[in-house]
Amino acid sequence: MENPSGKIDEKARFRFKKEERLCSKIIIDKLFTEGSSFLVYPYKVVYIDSDFPGEFPAKAAFAVSKKLYKKAVSRNLIKRRTREAYRLNKHMLSSDNTYSKKALIFIYIGKEILQFPSIEKSMIRIIERIKKVSIQYP
Repeated sequence: MENPSGKIDEKARFRFKKEERLCSKIIIDKLFTEGSSFLVYPYKVVYIDSDFPGEFPAKAAFAVSKKLYKKAVSRNLIKRRTREAYRLNKHMLSSDNTYSKKALIFIYIGKEILQFPSIEKSMIRIIERIKKVSIQYP
């Protein structure tokens, strides 16, 4: 975990920095018009190859339907759990640098609020599928 200078390695910190968040309106619009998608319950994942500055392998955004979850407290709880699952498992994306950078959006489509272990299992399956798609189509 520590490098020779005594500092903790940046990748070992499992951070989700601002540079990793998908905020660009242009890229988000492109995601919904040109992006590919797949379902891994309770998420619909929309992704596209994107070229953005920085060393991060992906930029991610998270969405929960206001129609399904009327209360902001519920929507925020789901987004917090999703971000945490992504933050803890995103290192699997950068373990193999043989593919291009991706822009991702995770849309929660489940009818009930799942506990964190279920969300984390789904996130691991999503990341493995993204890696598989990226390796098939370099």
